Amino acid sequence: MLVEFFTWWGQQLLDLVPESLRQGSGPAANALVADATTPGLLALRRRRRGVETRVADIRLDEPGLPTLRAALNGRPSGEPVILRLPAHMLLERTVSLPLVAERDLERVLTYDMERLTPFTNEEVYWGFGVQTRDRARARLLVRLSLVPRPAAQALIDHLTDCAGRPSLIEADTETGPRTIRLAHAPQASRIARLTPRNAAMALAGLALLVVAGPFLRQSLDLAGAEHRLDALAPRMHEVDALRRRIAGAGAGGDAVARENRRLGDMLEALAAVTEILPDDSYLTEFTMRERKMTLSGQSASAPRLISALSADPRIRKPGFTAPVTRADSGHNDVFSISAELAN
Repeated sequence: MLVEFFTWWGQQLLDLVPESLRQGSGPAANALVADATTPGLLALRRRRRGVETRVADIRLDEPGLPTLRAALNGRPSGEPVILRLPAHMLLERTVSLPLVAERDLERVLTYDMERLTPFTNEEVYWGFGVQTRDRARARLLVRLSLVPRPAAQALIDHLTDCAGRPSLIEADTETGPRTIRLAHAPQASRIARLTPRNAAMALAGLALLVVAGPFLRQSLDLAGAEHRLDALAPRMHEVDALRRRIAGAGAGGDAVARENRRLGDMLEALAAVTEILPDDSYLTEFTMRERKMTLSGQSASAPRLISALSADPRIRKPGFTAPVTRADSGHNDVFSISAELAN
């Protein structure tokens, strides 16, 4: 039961990885490309972030092998090698599979290779890419790319003998590049290569992680919550102090209210002016001192603002304090108006 659970869990995590990364359908960004598209010649190109530069052009004969070996031995450690083949060596067909097969598509294609193609799995190097998903019909269209092993084996052996075993086959087609991994190992067989002791240790570690994971996450959440509370403590003290000051100032609330009535409430005045002004007018400056207001801004028609302000009982004595001018844009009047807030 435990093995089945971890197998399912691993598959769920694998499903989160994009298809292009799982299958290696996109060309490697950094690699040494062995281009065999010219008969009898192997062109070595170094690819960095998709840009290729020439390294050497080597003839595929006995005198050329030492040069090839030196070039491959001199490449940076861990740099992958890609074998680029001519497009005519690549065979492709589209196959239709049940949509559920996408969960383990590589294994399905491995087992069904003889049914889907005239070849066995051992006779070809192959790769695939999902073309469409028809969820209404629960069908999956997959592009299957194949290279017969005899057509590429001599080149692969040359590179392998010179310490440059390729990890990918690449071919350019009219509809885009194709890449084929040179080893297809189902997920189950990769696990099977573990020794019983290593497999048991891996399962024990995963089981411990599953059991301890919730407690560890809870501890981390609690520690994070305590840290946030500690960070908020100074603000909480400030709020408490402000509350005490507000409570102590309650006795002076009547005096503040009397002063507001005498001098006028600025927010009330601003609300009244905003309500009176038409939509094509806006303020750039608003000041008020002892009920006397100064309004500055722009309007499509400044003269009608005086009429609008005079018609409202909350505003008294509106008038221009400066000549009305035209804005730089030429569309609006620039105005400055003084008025008083009524009692």
